[in-house]
Amino acid sequence: MSSMEVISQIKKTEKEAEEIRRQAIQEAQSIINSAEVEAEELADRMLKETIERGNSLMAETEAEARREIEVLKQENQARISELKALAQSNLDEAVSFVLGRIVKDHGSN
Repeated sequence: MSSMEVISQIKKTEKEAEEIRRQAIQEAQSIINSAEVEAEELADRMLKETIERGNSLMAETEAEARREIEVLKQENQARISELKALAQSNLDEAVSFVLGRIVKDHGSN
C-alpha cells in the first residue's frame, strides 16, 4: 500500500469517525429534547391531577360541612322547640300566678 493510499484511508476513516461523532451528538440532543418534552408533559399531567384532586377534596369537604350544618340546624331547631315549649309552660304558670295575685289582692279589698 502506497503512502497516498494510507493517507487516503486515514482521511476516509477520519471522515467516518467525524460522521459517527456528529450522529452521536445529534442522537444525544434528540434524547435530551425528548426527555425535556416528556418531563414537561409529566409535570403538566401531575399539575392537572393535583388540581383535580384538590378540587375533589374541596368538594368533599364542602359536602361534609353542609351535612354537619344541616345536622346542627336540626339539633338547634329541636332545642328551640323545647325552649319555646318550656317558655310557654312558664308563661302559663306566670299568668296563673299573676291572676291569682290579682284575684287575691282584689278580693281582699
